[in-house]
Amino acid sequence: MDRVIWCDKGWQPMYFGFCPSEKAWKKEVKRLGHIDAEYPTNAGTCTVFHETKGWGECILVTIADGAESERNMLEIVGLLVHEATHVWQYILKHMGEKSPSAEFEAYSMQAISMALVQAFDKTRGLPK
Repeated sequence: MDRVIWCDKGWQPMYFGFCPSEKAWKKEVKRLGHIDAEYPTNAGTCTVFHETKGWGECILVTIADGAESERNMLEIVGLLVHEATHVWQYILKHMGEKSPSAEFEAYSMQAISMALVQAFDKTRGLPK
């Protein structure tokens, strides 16, 4: 699937999504007005876009193309949780929150991680 999956942001003040491929990246950054943004080449990346067309700030998470053929499901989920942590960190910064309660943080991490894992599975399929 060559389109970004925008996750349900719920109460969160920023949109975040999973970008499954370079082709999807190119289409989405053009739509967001950031044509010059280069596709990340790291194993996992969390990219924040400021001043997007009508969205304010938003975040795209990428996992390297082909990662599912080189890593098992646990490693893929670990990468997604790692990137979910960065999403959460950007959200906290955006809100000006310096010390969220433990439960607020735990539920937020759970929701963001689950949304990214579901988006990855929907677009690229989790390895066995």
